[in-house]
Amino acid sequence: MERKSPPTDRVVQILTLLADAPRDRLTLTQVAVALDLNKPTCLGILTALADADFVTRDEAKTYGLGPALIRLGSAAESGLANLDLVRPFLAELHDSLGVSCILTVVHDGHIVILDRRGPAMPGDRRDLVGERFPLAPPLGLVNVAWEHDSVVDAWLNSAPLAPLPHSDAAVRAVVEGGRKRGYIVECLSTSTASSVVLANLLVSGMSQRIIDELRSHLPPVDWSEFVADMPVDAAALIPVANISAPIFDRHGAQQYTVTLVPEEADATVAQCRDWAAGVVHAARAASAALGGTT
Repeated sequence: MERKSPPTDRVVQILTLLADAPRDRLTLTQVAVALDLNKPTCLGILTALADADFVTRDEAKTYGLGPALIRLGSAAESGLANLDLVRPFLAELHDSLGVSCILTVVHDGHIVILDRRGPAMPGDRRDLVGERFPLAPPLGLVNVAWEHDSVVDAWLNSAPLAPLPHSDAAVRAVVEGGRKRGYIVECLSTSTASSVVLANLLVSGMSQRIIDELRSHLPPVDWSEFVADMPVDAAALIPVANISAPIFDRHGAQQYTVTLVPEEADATVAQCRDWAAGVVHAARAASAALGGTT
């Protein structure tokens, strides 16, 4: 049976009242009248909250939100509270399109799979939630593409996992195209070192010695697996591997990345555009839930 605590409810009501008008300061009487509380009870709660810096009390005896709430808000923003806000949009995306999708975050120099719906990689039935990949070229382009240029530069200048070309013009064209469209499409390629192949290699379970040996034989990355410009012909076929879009936090930073992972070998440009529209819609809705903007 659900049990409630009236004293706790009153604390929540007071904090909520002050949060509804964060730039205003209220007197004891205003708070008591607004919440239909008697003044002694209201004063006792406000005094306890002020002692803990959850509210402030000035010389005019008015009350407002206190600095201790900043720490709590920051902790909630960086913790599971945000993830719980985002997960429903991932589930909705999967249910509406019937296509696998994953949610990733950059943490401590790695790309981490936080959640998934369907296989995380084409044909792969492993869970992979919690799997970590190095944030180093060519992996992680979609995880930094919508960040500040300095973040993209730092990523490009980090030690690569496969040989890179001397010029970075191609990858910057992919980044600029993704920023304009709101999404990035990566294709399966047989002629270049695909990041999809590299990612599968890193989580293959083989010994590190064998992985390093195979990596040394990968051809140079030319970024051609990423689509800089979508073909005009809607009926043209694309060997799409995944479609990614950013989820922004309230500071405008790319906090998460949602990626659609079709299992079809080929898709038309029209189908890719439909998928991309779904990914972008989910990412924007998730951003809004976090207080972010697109």
